[in-house]
Amino acid sequence: MESNTVSRARLGEVTEGTKPGLPTRFREFIQQALTRFPHTVRMTDWTGITWEAGLGEPHWSGQDLEVRFRTDAPARDLMRLDGARFLDRFLEGEVDLEGNLYIISALRRQADLKLRLPHVVARFIANRAFQNPWRARVSVKSHYDVPQEALNTYLDRKYMSYSCGMFERTEPIDVGELRRVGVGEADDFDSLEKAQWRKFKDAIDYVRPSGNDTVLDVGCGYGGQLMVALENYDFAKVVGWTHSTNQAREGRRMLAEFDPARWELNEGDYREDDRVYDHITSTGMISHVGPRGLVPYVREIRKRIKTGGRYLHHALMSRYSKLPIDYNVGIAFNKKYVWPGFHWFPVGEHVRALEMNGFQVDRMTNLSFHYAKTTAAWYERMVQHREIMVEAMGEATVRAWQIFLAGITGSYLSRDVHVYRLYCVAT
Repeated sequence: MESNTVSRARLGEVTEGTKPGLPTRFREFIQQALTRFPHTVRMTDWTGITWEAGLGEPHWSGQDLEVRFRTDAPARDLMRLDGARFLDRFLEGEVDLEGNLYIISALRRQADLKLRLPHVVARFIANRAFQNPWRARVSVKSHYDVPQEALNTYLDRKYMSYSCGMFERTEPIDVGELRRVGVGEADDFDSLEKAQWRKFKDAIDYVRPSGNDTVLDVGCGYGGQLMVALENYDFAKVVGWTHSTNQAREGRRMLAEFDPARWELNEGDYREDDRVYDHITSTGMISHVGPRGLVPYVREIRKRIKTGGRYLHHALMSRYSKLPIDYNVGIAFNKKYVWPGFHWFPVGEHVRALEMNGFQVDRMTNLSFHYAKTTAAWYERMVQHREIMVEAMGEATVRAWQIFLAGITGSYLSRDVHVYRLYCVAT
């Protein structure tokens, strides 16, 4: 009889004279935390008991979030509101997350998961370094020079663009359509490939190079912007710079069909190039300049563009907060495991830096919902080919990228993170 009482207590049942066990306390904690959470979270605890929390409203992904605990340690992390350690344990395999990972950023907000003080101090110190050319090279290569076969599984098949596309529509998000591979401009559906073409076409249409004009593309990736520029405008030359060996190698192959006198794709830091260009484009590179790099970056760009030249400034941005972005669990996780060296600034800081350092902002466009569809497409394609990703990068790294892509999709949709295009003129 005594052993049965102990067994029931371990399962979290309340018996006379006993305190509820950890499974029951954990279940009560989660259900209270998610009382008003709209979607379903299905938990299987370390004793094998399955239960649900949330209001059960359908999600556009068509899935529920499944959480399976292999030990009680991740549950204890959640009860301490230690989101960082919980995610560490996901990478270590002590807890599994499957299904609707898109809601994890909303769960963080709902449950008020935080960084504990030691995490905050450590990440704040680690992330303050200025992005000089050497540090920028290391940061960029650590993210973009992973095995190419892994990147091939989820980036668009036409341009291999690693930045926000521009879709024909932002709603609804159709998972089947995002997984469907297109060819680019000619697609008769709203494909990722066509969205990337539209993004590059938008930039070059703003710049409108002609005659003897030269164009610099800073952080050119695989050269998609160069390709679309060469296909659509008759001008002298377009030059791209990237720190990534993968991108430089594959991009030169993509551009081989064009007159080599009209393009360059260089591996290295754009600051090595002291030429002055008629126009400049930059799609997302600003995220790599670090927390002290925004104004120096804008000044470097201004030195390389002629007065009157047009500059396309495309950037991921944080919403305004009194606290540094490094206090955010998701930001700290991504800087540690996925995207070292990145940093985001609020839109007001971008406008101020540009207008105080030689540019006038003509107009600006918020593409946050477009980036949500872009990262959702990457995530869905990656999950489809997960075995290739695991073979190329390892289970822990693939889990980190799942958190990154699914989590940031939810953050774009909730307006926690933004991406803007600022169309500027050098004055």
